[in-house]
Amino acid sequence: MSDVTTFIDAIGHDVNATVAPRIQDFVKTLIQDLSERYRPEIAGELHTKIMNGRVELVGHGIRLELKRRDTGTPVASLDIPVSLSVRVDELAVKLQPGTIKLDVVK
Repeated sequence: MSDVTTFIDAIGHDVNATVAPRIQDFVKTLIQDLSERYRPEIAGELHTKIMNGRVELVGHGIRLELKRRDTGTPVASLDIPVSLSVRVDELAVKLQPGTIKLDVVK
């Protein structure tokens, strides 16, 4: 049985020494190639509500788009649903009468 264990250990060391570095190089080259070729963009709207005891974050039309860097042509798009509620125990909202003035910026 020790011969089998020695054999497997020898193969494992050889694979780790020769194959693993090539896999790391492959992944690094692939990521560099993709980042040079494509540009990711995130589009959509995020809305935040502050409520008693929690903060809510809701997205409308959120999507991740990959575009070619050289032409700007869309390659792929992924819709990302966003609906998040974070409980904050110490958060309390109190509304009091008041006046809000909005100035129009031209």
